[in-house]
Amino acid sequence: MSALLTVHIAAGTLSVLSGAGALTFRKGGAAHRMAGSVFAGAMTVMAVTAAALGKDVGNVVAGGLTIYMIGTGWMAVRRKENRSGLFEIAAFLAAALFALASAAGAVARLTGARESENPFIVVASLIISAALAGAAAGDLSVVLRRGLAGPQRIARHLWRMCFGLVIAVGSFAAQGADALPPVVPGPALLLGSLGLVLIVMAYWLVRVLFTNWRRPSPPTPRPGPGSLEATP
Repeated sequence: MSALLTVHIAAGTLSVLSGAGALTFRKGGAAHRMAGSVFAGAMTVMAVTAAALGKDVGNVVAGGLTIYMIGTGWMAVRRKENRSGLFEIAAFLAAALFALASAAGAVARLTGARESENPFIVVASLIISAALAGAAAGDLSVVLRRGLAGPQRIARHLWRMCFGLVIAVGSFAAQGADALPPVVPGPALLLGSLGLVLIVMAYWLVRVLFTNWRRPSPPTPRPGPGSLEATP
């Protein structure tokens, strides 16, 4: 096992553990912020090493997509409310270019201009290009609105970091399934792991966008000296 592969596996394992911790800890607390920072760093290392270990352009694109999602998700809460800058402009351009490249690859395979060794690559390319197009639209919205505030800012952070966690869990489950005994169904493990992360992400998105979970409860008024509650 090469040193680079060892680093990749270690970073992937740390990504899954720290990502699970970030979802578990109280949101906004010190433990949550620390786990999120570790997750962002470990995911970046995992993506870079995956691109270096890969033997095709797909690994490089996947690594770039991972870094983009984690970087924009991490920056969403590092930026002050209603602020944006060159980072968001660069993120929009990167997402738009990745979306076009992924869509062009899918079209080339559909038209026969490029051979496809796996029929699922076309579907995956179309899904990735659609997700990137949506992400690019979100980046452009942030630039035009000069930043986000409130629930929209947290939702941007949440779904992009969770998308990175989906990549980490999917990679971890797919590679780990090969080492499991035959009695354990690998596809079920992979789909179940991804489904769990997506369910948790959907739960938090609904809670952030449609409830008042971050709003402090109004203080309970103290009874005045002449009220019945103040009478011993």
